[in-house]
Amino acid sequence: MALQDSNTYIEATAGTSLNSARTQFNNSMRSLLTNFRSSSPPATVNITASGDGIAVPDGTMMQFANANVNALFISDSTTKKSSHIGGNFTRVGIGHRIENGIVSLMSNVSHYDIGELVATVSENGTLAANSRVYLKTSNNANDAAIFDIGTPGTGQVVNTMIAISGVTSDRTNLTTSGVSTNNLTITATTAGGGKKWFPETIGVGHAALKISSIGSSDNTAILFNFGSSSANVSLAHIPGVASTKNGLNIIQQNGTYAPIAANVVLSSAITGSGTAPVPLIPVGTIVAYGANSTPAGWINCNGQSLVRSTYAALFATIGTTYGAGASAGSTFAAPDLKNKMLMGAGTNNNHGAGAGTFASGGTLTTASGSAALSTSTSSASTGVKDAGGVTVLTAVSAGGHTHTAVVPHAVARYIIKT
Repeated sequence: MALQDSNTYIEATAGTSLNSARTQFNNSMRSLLTNFRSSSPPATVNITASGDGIAVPDGTMMQFANANVNALFISDSTTKKSSHIGGNFTRVGIGHRIENGIVSLMSNVSHYDIGELVATVSENGTLAANSRVYLKTSNNANDAAIFDIGTPGTGQVVNTMIAISGVTSDRTNLTTSGVSTNNLTITATTAGGGKKWFPETIGVGHAALKISSIGSSDNTAILFNFGSSSANVSLAHIPGVASTKNGLNIIQQNGTYAPIAANVVLSSAITGSGTAPVPLIPVGTIVAYGANSTPAGWINCNGQSLVRSTYAALFATIGTTYGAGASAGSTFAAPDLKNKMLMGAGTNNNHGAGAGTFASGGTLTTASGSAALSTSTSSASTGVKDAGGVTVLTAVSAGGHTHTAVVPHAVARYIIKT
């Protein structure tokens, strides 16, 4: 079997001369000292007993050596997984092998048994940093046949495998490349609890995303990037500005402020203070609008009938103060400010529809009525003493009349926030 003297073991027979038997025995012993080194596995013709070839016995060891591999094998017909060199020879249960880097491993991958380990350890400066341990999982002659046991498979990493404070900042540095994923989410593990946002405690509970600027005078921003390279938008904090602007800003790439869309936009109840935020334009706000059309989110103050379920927020604010609408119980009326001026509510005038309207041109006309004059009478002499007198005026009456005045004015449309 061994290459030292012979690859064939011959058991001496009764007819073998002493000299020949001694030579055969010595050759076999020298072969044992070289671990039965061979470039091919032994077969029946290589082992004879009593003049006949026999099968390779289980437990037979050999050093398999050729241009591709140099490793120790054992014959095991019971527990072997596979044998790519022939017979029952396997490396299972013996140990693992070493290759000079991954390139060398891939060139010899077909010469490993299923279940065999191989280490790509090298003293080569360019390869030493990539030392890994691989497991042969199939008889394929490509990278699909090996598995890096240092890399866990899908779903094999759980939170109990990561020590507390085990993920440090140098392992989450994204300065050199981006995060490429379509499913990056942050989800709270439990609902409720944590710190309240306002007003008891200023803070954020459970989850927070912290973005730190490079220096105290540098901006901190989240960039919303899209196809156009000249029209991106950033949610940014700009330090060193006035206190009323020292918060989050939505900035376009050209440095101008971008619009924001929201269901309700909130602002501080007292400008520049830390008071609780309130709607920027409360429902029920009435303003003068210069165009003939009515903008979305507002309705014209013309007394129109509105469905309560459609304008629930406005109905909750003004109710039927300005009327019940066309169908009492399901509608309500908008304020009717056509040809009218607004008056502040007070002791003399409550919220609701007022009387009167302006005529064309903004004129006011007084009410018509009758005027009466009351006089006193007396006698007056027209001649000598005690002579007869004359009759003087005793009553005066005047007919009714009106007065018309023009009130200086300009006309705009009143609208109310829904």
